[in-house]
Amino acid sequence: SIIFFTFALVLKKYLAILALVAISITACNENVLVDTFHELPADGWGYEFAVTDSFTIDKPNHYHAVSANLRASADYPYANIHLLLTITAPDGDTTQIKVPVELAEKSGKWLGSGLRDVFTFQRPILHRKYFNQKGTYTVTIAQDMRLENLPSVSAAGIRVEEQEEIF
Repeated sequence: SIIFFTFALVLKKYLAILALVAISITACNENVLVDTFHELPADGWGYEFAVTDSFTIDKPNHYHAVSANLRASADYPYANIHLLLTITAPDGDTTQIKVPVELAEKSGKWLGSGLRDVFTFQRPILHRKYFNQKGTYTVTIAQDMRLENLPSVSAAGIRVEEQEEIF
């Protein structure tokens, strides 16, 4: 009976910890407006091929963090990638931004996480971005390396997360 009581207390403690972890993970993700990966053509990411995502801004009085989501194999021959972002606001205004994204350190160590020969990158590209209109924004991402087919990049997308309020 004492063993059962002790087991019940330990189990209750672990279940409470597990519940807190689950709640904190869920709370961390409620500010994420979009977080996607789109598969790219197997023969390479052509510079004319773009991926598009949309997200809705309900609170234009907040900053937002924008990150590039990329997946590449260890065969990717460069330490960086240049991206061309096209952001279209709810009123139709369009902004193009050229963004260099570091994927590896000078030593050759990849900055992403991965298993074996596939690495996933979520690299910040716009910090404290101000989307000043309420409504749906569209972001298009294209590779700007100007290679006919950029090899070894298998997926691309974007993550937008609401940050602190602008005062």
